[in-house]
Amino acid sequence: MANYYATARSNYFAVKDENAFREWAAQLGLTVLEPDHCDKTADGIRRFGISPGDCADSGGWPTSLADDETGDCDEIDVAEQLSAHLADDEVAVLIEVGNESLRYVTGVAVAVNNKGRTAHVNLDSIYTAARRLGRNITQAEY
Repeated sequence: MANYYATARSNYFAVKDENAFREWAAQLGLTVLEPDHCDKTADGIRRFGISPGDCADSGGWPTSLADDETGDCDEIDVAEQLSAHLADDEVAVLIEVGNESLRYVTGVAVAVNNKGRTAHVNLDSIYTAARRLGRNITQAEY
């Protein structure tokens, strides 16, 4: 049996409250990224990114969080939770690519704003686009 391994990160975005954002990221085990080329972007606003961090089993975005009191795991949506921390007019883009050996390769991206509105794309959408090119299309898996 093969394991799923992913790589994930976000773009840089501004947050409403840096301390609350950092506390949330730490609770989920996320690494906060800061641009190393400068402290601020061209518009003078400090921005941050996130990645799943070293403790993520698969390297992908966390999908559950253990409740220390009950021991239960609660499902979470990183994009939904992140939206509450975004400053007005900021859009976070969360990208994840991964594979399970050569059985399949996958990729997904979600964009979210501070109002919780999202847009999604995934690599599998290429099959829909490919139908315009010809009828014989096989899946790039197994």
